[in-house]
Amino acid sequence: MKKITAYLLFAIMLVSFTAEAQRWDREFVSGLNQIDQNNKLQRRFDKYTLKENSIGTPYNHPDYLLGNVYKGNALFATNVALRYNAVADELEVKESLDTPDEDARILPKDPEYFAKIGHDIYVFVPFQGKVEDGGYFHVMFEGKKLDLYKKLIKRVIPGKKASSSFTHDVPTEFRDESQYFLVTKSGRFFQLPDDKNKKFDIFGANKEVVLKYAEENGLNSEQEADLLKIVQHYDSM
Repeated sequence: MKKITAYLLFAIMLVSFTAEAQRWDREFVSGLNQIDQNNKLQRRFDKYTLKENSIGTPYNHPDYLLGNVYKGNALFATNVALRYNAVADELEVKESLDTPDEDARILPKDPEYFAKIGHDIYVFVPFQGKVEDGGYFHVMFEGKKLDLYKKLIKRVIPGKKASSSFTHDVPTEFRDESQYFLVTKSGRFFQLPDDKNKKFDIFGANKEVVLKYAEENGLNSEQEADLLKIVQHYDSM
């Protein structure tokens, strides 16, 4: 009797979990279907996505990766296919890795939504309260006092067709550029200077202490992995 009861409880829990997952998926798909058709993949970028016609990629990763979408603090959709288009500053989402790319949709630019693609978290941040002027950031680190955000920028260098039989086609090129921001818990953004010698100025009164830590540990603030260690140390002070 105890075994039967246990089996029944397990079955009820399994059905409940499956129903909840289906509800999330239905809600997610329904929400995306309500997006205006103009928010489908913006075809003006198609000429940049052809691998044979470009160097580099407009995306954070050339292929879709599995990830989750969250709304507020709740899981909204799980194991969906995602990728970040840095040129358009959009998160593209489709039901699975096997779903045709032309069926992908654009995640609404809303600070309530965020996505985890693999191990990387992407959040949308309005600019001065305006959603239309906002953008996506990669959350590199969440600390006790502050966070480290990265803004991935793709500089597009348009290609050129050969002008004669003596010249060659020049492919479109995507060059990665990154901007880094310290973000306070109140939501204030402080961009790290591009100049290596000025980067430590952002640490204010703790500049010399942080600089000494970097020098003693052979850390180069121009290298992303080292910059992350420097910020983590500053947050722990």
